[in-house]
Amino acid sequence: MTRIAKQRAPWTSPDLIRRRSWRFAYGAATLSCALTGSAAAQDVAEIYRGKTISLVVNFTSGGPTDTEARILARHLGKHIPGEPAIVVRNMGGAGGMIGANWIGQVAPRDGLTIGYLTALAVGAAQGNPALKIDPTTLPFISGVESVSVYYGRSDTAGGLSKPEDILSKQDFWVGGLTPDSSKDINLRAEMELLGINHKYISGYPGAAEVRMALEKNEVQVTSESLPTFRMSIDPALVKTGKAIPLWYDTSRKFWDKGHPDAIATGAMPFAMFYRKVKGEPPDTPLWRMNALVAEFSTSLLRTIHLPPNPPPGTLEAMRKAVAAMAQDPEYRAEAEQVLKYVPGFSLGPEAEKIFLSSAKVDPEMSALIRRYVEKGYALIGK
Repeated sequence: MTRIAKQRAPWTSPDLIRRRSWRFAYGAATLSCALTGSAAAQDVAEIYRGKTISLVVNFTSGGPTDTEARILARHLGKHIPGEPAIVVRNMGGAGGMIGANWIGQVAPRDGLTIGYLTALAVGAAQGNPALKIDPTTLPFISGVESVSVYYGRSDTAGGLSKPEDILSKQDFWVGGLTPDSSKDINLRAEMELLGINHKYISGYPGAAEVRMALEKNEVQVTSESLPTFRMSIDPALVKTGKAIPLWYDTSRKFWDKGHPDAIATGAMPFAMFYRKVKGEPPDTPLWRMNALVAEFSTSLLRTIHLPPNPPPGTLEAMRKAVAAMAQDPEYRAEAEQVLKYVPGFSLGPEAEKIFLSSAKVDPEMSALIRRYVEKGYALIGK
């Protein structure tokens, strides 16, 4: 008699049961995550719906930080769950440290305050005593990249017609914000590296005031962020023959090829300019200090933060909102119209890692920066 093997019904196969069980569990988990994510988004939306966010700028109104922040404020809200309104609040002073301290020490932690801060990374790197907070406690949303363009009056010390002419000039005034600021550190260091004998004045409350001082001939050389250079300095001073661009600071990755957004200035990176007029850069403490400060002040010229310990979900919502805004055609169109370029946002873990590293600078380098800053205070007016 032929024995017929008993066959298991296909839908009762152990392998199939295991596969279906896994698929069911995976599907349930996916649904759970989706529901949890949806609930989290709804919770964040409830925090912001019908509310107004204060965007705190750590410099005075009319300067480049303020201008960029106001464009951002007009477009960021629609990308945040609940679509809150956003208003700019200026809190300048102490080279931007007053506003940074307020975000870390005083600002409400309800998710309704954002800091749009210039020079925080440099302040941390040098151990600036005016910085009263640990910047690593400020949740990092994004960095904002830029370059700093140096320029001088065309009538400086008998006249400038090309950048190289600055090498033969002396006793003109270089103007800045405060000896602690990256603007002032790089201004002084690069003049010194080029061997240019100059005088130094500082203490202006914001970049707009430094710019006005140059227009009044109180100072003859300063630097400006790329947005302000392109929207104000270039049309009002360079194209009218009143000033010329000299060089610009940028991240090390652009030293040899130039920054694509800065090509239109007609200037070159400081390292490239130095090679042209002096030869290979020196491996000296001053060069390394200048390069470090320039790196932090350009790759993370500005940083965007929430105050410490924000409500759950708000940090991730803000990061996603900035990423979405960076691609928003309306934002990009206004930035291009006003700033003459679109700011680059440094997003993700790598950008956050660079920011956090600013608080972990080698102690010897940090001490060198502090000594250089102290020397700057002694040189003001001389």
